[in-house]
Amino acid sequence: MDEDFEVDAVAAPAQAVFDSVRAKLMFESDVFWARASIGNEVLDLWLNTYQISRSFRKRDIVELELR
Repeated sequence: MDEDFEVDAVAAPAQAVFDSVRAKLMFESDVFWARASIGNEVLDLWLNTYQISRSFRKRDIVELELR
């Protein structure tokens, strides 16, 4: 998300995506989000880490854009 992103500014129904516990319960998915300030190096590390399952299989990652 952009550096100035504020979860409170998102429509209430969409805020569940930014709360990892609610997202897990509602969507049965792990949701990780970050602001752009983390940089590409850290983002690439996250993607490489979280796309591998406990059984070392590659799993899909979905990118969402708010409009």
